[in-house]
Parts: sequence; C-alpha cells; structure tokens
Amino acid sequence: MRHKGLRVRIIGAGTGGLCLAQGLKRDDIEVEVFERDHGPMDRLQGYRLSISATGRRALEACLPGSLFDKLIANSAKPSDSVTFLSHHLNRLLAIDLPHRDREDPDSELPVSRIALRSILSEGLSEVIHYGKKCIAFVGDPQGAVAARFEDGSSMTGDVLIAADGAGSHLRLQLIPHARRVETGIVAISGKLDLSDDVRRATPPPILHGPTLILGPNGCFMFASAVDYEDDTADDDQCYDPEKYVMWGFSACTETLDLPADPAALSGENAMAAVLALMDDWHPALRWLVQTADISSITSFAVKTSVPIQPWATQKVTLLGDALHNMTPFRGIGANTALRDAAALRQALVAVSRGDVDLIQALAAYERDMIRYGFAAVQTSLRDMERFHAKGLLARAATKSLFRAIDHVPPLKSAFLGR
Repeated sequence: MRHKGLRVRIIGAGTGGLCLAQGLKRDDIEVEVFERDHGPMDRLQGYRLSISATGRRALEACLPGSLFDKLIANSAKPSDSVTFLSHHLNRLLAIDLPHRDREDPDSELPVSRIALRSILSEGLSEVIHYGKKCIAFVGDPQGAVAARFEDGSSMTGDVLIAADGAGSHLRLQLIPHARRVETGIVAISGKLDLSDDVRRATPPPILHGPTLILGPNGCFMFASAVDYEDDTADDDQCYDPEKYVMWGFSACTETLDLPADPAALSGENAMAAVLALMDDWHPALRWLVQTADISSITSFAVKTSVPIQPWATQKVTLLGDALHNMTPFRGIGANTALRDAAALRQALVAVSRGDVDLIQALAAYERDMIRYGFAAVQTSLRDMERFHAKGLLARAATKSLFRAIDHVPPLKSAFLGR
C-alpha cells in the first residue's frame, strides 16, 4: 500500500540527521528536524571530519548537486599519507595515499564540522526547529508516533528517527537494554594556528596527513594538519577556512591521573596532565602540546556502545551515534552515520512509493545497520586497544607488526581497508 503523504520526523540536526533530511526533501517527502541546541553552531568546534568514499557517496546521493559541489569546494587539501611513529619520531609505518583531485569520487573530503553543518543546513530553515530537546515518544491512537519535548510541546509523524547522538533519550526508551560503556581511556585534544612558525616546527609527516604516535606506558598521540588552497579564503562561499594543526593525546584514566569527570578539567590542567607524561617524548611533540591554544583544549572519557541483536521494530528507529557510538581511533563514526542516512532514505522512499510496508522497510534497514554499524564499533575498539597496550610485549608486537607491513606494499592497502 502506498504511504501517501509520509511524514518523517528527525530528532537531531547532526551530520546524519541533516543528510537524511536533505535526501528526503530531495524526494519530496515531508520532513521536519528537531534539535536541542538553540542554533546551528552551538557546541560546535572547528575540528575537521575526514569524509571517506563511503560518506562521500552517501552525501552525493542525498544532497542537491549545488550543495554537494559546495561541499567539495569547502574541503581542505586531501592527505598525502598516513604515518605511524614512535614517540621519538622514528618511523614505524608510512602509507602513501593516492593524491587525487577533490573531484575524484574516491577522494577523501576533509571538511570542518562548521562548514559541513552549514552546508547540510542550507535550504532547511523552514523544517529545522531549534531549542527542542526530545525526552520521550508515545504511540498515537491513529497509528502515528508522537515525540514529546522538554518545553512541554509535542509533534506527531508516521515515523520518528532518533539521530540525537550517543546520549539519545529515544534509544533509552526504545531499547533500554542497549548499553554504552566506559573504555577506561581518556582523550585530550588541542590545536594551534598553522602559521609559518608552526609549519617549520611541526614534524613533516603531520603536515602530510594523519600521524599516529605510539608512546610508552600505553600513551598514544594523534596529530594532523588542516590546510586549504591559497585562494580558498578569498572565496565568498568558504565557510571555515581556518588552517591549523590539531593533536589528541590519550591514555588510561589511571595513567593520566585525572578527576572523575575529565570533561570538567580546565585547559591548563589538561595540558599539564599531558606534558607530565611526555618527558621522554621528542621535543617537537612536546612543543605542539605546549603551544596549543588553551581555549581549544578539551578532555573526555572515551566510551563505546555494546553490540546488540535486532529488536522488535516500531515506528521509531535509530541513526548514527544514537545506536552504534564508537571510539574515535578509527575515524569512521561520521561516515557510518552518513551511510545510515543514505540507507534510511532509500527505505523511506520505497515506503512512500508503496513498494514496501513501513515496518518491513525499517526492520530491513535496522538489521543491515546493526551488522555494519557494530562491525565499525568493533574495528574502532580493536584499534583503541592496540594503540593503548601497556605491556612491553604487546607494544613491541604492535611496533613489529607496523614495521613488517611497512616493507610489504600490498599489506599497506589491506591495513587501511582499501
């Protein structure tokens, strides 16, 4: 039966929710988005996302051509390489990446969160409602589903999409047995403007792409540069041309010796905690931490979702971090959410056309999403455990593995999953 006038309600105006909204609007399906933030830039930092070929295909499928072109124009220079180093800057593994034009469909699109949300929000001003924190959903007597908000208001639709992030209230109600747990790792990050002095002082691999640094006692550091073509900043359509070097330092909670809530830590104290563990690190890496803008430094406890089996499908479903929240150590969370958005858009378009029943379509989407989403969760968790191994034998084995891969080119592509 054709579901005439399908009404889709999305909770959360993040990357996945907005991508889905753009795709549904493109297919003339009624959609509204409800976001707890009071504006599009609330709580939004300028760190970049690396949009992979998977995320790129999802965005191209959902966005109007003009917006996708704008996304390409706002992407930074693609990375030339991925490098693994010791904390003394000794090479463990270096993988050259094909230097592709941004127009190449397989090319990475490094884009800032600010630019991405700005572009994904374009043309949706009439359907995005800010200041709406969803606290619960209820079944409607007419067969629809209603969402209730903290301000006492509510709305109804034929299907409700929880794209409201790792702390999703809707997930807690829909599948209360789904768990998100502490990993025992704390991450601290900061950034510094990419001035000429910073370019000269930054270890060259970091300027060429993601650089992963294995330190002693289970300490790990990630660093990368965000750079743009020289003429980008003069473009009126450029949303966030900030050039910078960012770093992230992570270790076990007891190693960093932080208070119970790392997120409450001041920038000064977080920087001091990192530097206290870097006495034996290369001076250039210590310098990056010491020179970071204090206001940019953030700390958080790393958590991960626990895989679950499919549940009894309702007219409420989940997207992105609302279900398969993962650690940041593989860099695939946003791309997995974009994959969700494209898949869910296809399912809802089929429902709207009368090709499939709503519950049937949602159930098929959920089964597939659970499969690939939690595979990504486990991949990310394995990388986290490998990078933070504290035992001497485990760290030595990891370094030996990287050195072995470094000498066998076919293994390099396999290691990155290409």
